[in-house]
Amino acid sequence: MPTTTRVVIQDRKDGPIELREVTLPDPGPHDVLVAIEASGVCQSQLFWMHVDHPNPMLFGHEGYGTVVALGADVTNVREGERVMVTWIPRQGDRVPAPASISLTGGTTAISPNVYTWAEHTLVDELYIVPLPPAVQQDVTSIVGCAVVTGAGAVCNSAPVNPGDTVAVFGVGGVGLSAVAGARIRGASQIVAVDLDANKLEFAKHFGATDTVNATTVSDPAAAIIELTGGVDVAVDCVGHQSTTGQALDCVRSGQVGGTHGGTAVLVGVPKEPMTLDLSSLFTGQKKLVGTTGGGCTQDDITMFLDWYHRGLLDLNTLVTDRYPLESIEQAVSDLATGKILGRALVTI
Repeated sequence: MPTTTRVVIQDRKDGPIELREVTLPDPGPHDVLVAIEASGVCQSQLFWMHVDHPNPMLFGHEGYGTVVALGADVTNVREGERVMVTWIPRQGDRVPAPASISLTGGTTAISPNVYTWAEHTLVDELYIVPLPPAVQQDVTSIVGCAVVTGAGAVCNSAPVNPGDTVAVFGVGGVGLSAVAGARIRGASQIVAVDLDANKLEFAKHFGATDTVNATTVSDPAAAIIELTGGVDVAVDCVGHQSTTGQALDCVRSGQVGGTHGGTAVLVGVPKEPMTLDLSSLFTGQKKLVGTTGGGCTQDDITMFLDWYHRGLLDLNTLVTDRYPLESIEQAVSDLATGKILGRALVTI
């Protein structure tokens, strides 16, 4: 039977977000209805609040909950099972359907993939990850975006090898995941860069060996080079012209006829067009690569969950703030103003 529930909806760009009652239909053949218990609060969702969208928008793309009902063709999960909802689809011969909700008045709220800022979500089974009993904790919800994006960047987009040096610009939830991923992969030196002294101190818990406060140095890239001689991998989790340029500048240069230079990875969502000086990209034989979701598949999600189970990835400490779903506007405001030390969850 249809499910009456509440979901977060924004009708228009820059408009308010509202927790609104809706009715979800019975699951279609490939749908899974999940009762959400927790969902991460992500910068990319803030980005979508400030871009044009012709339809009302649904939000949240990393969640944890319990399967309530299944479509007739769903085979990988069962009712009552604890699962993670992610925007990274399981690969197969079928393209997963985007999520949508019919609203009163004949309009439709949409998401390009999933929505998890909700009491219940109805999504394609390809976005569902069954959770082993050992990792059935609400903090695993942030693996679905924060961890795949940050740790995935240092596993897939610019793989960190044992002994490599790394710089991470912006140590919120995604950046801390990149720091932790670099440490787990054996980086010998990890420099965290941020504007907030408390966040820099917090990054040490996840593996940062050095920190650079961008408010106290005139040239963060030069400070990183002084510490490391130039890093093998720099991860820009901010997506601003200044941080992308600094990431490219601080990676080591190669030699003509010899070694290639280091790699700068753009992880943060750019808010506006950039103008970069690419001379060092050319002369230093460096690489500048972009990544979405850390280039991850659901196999990577399984690996990150194993990291958590083995005590390598401290999700419990990474989640620093919790808000009830009714306080989603406060959670969004606190994230936008830099008040969240690590990653925030909304809980139901």
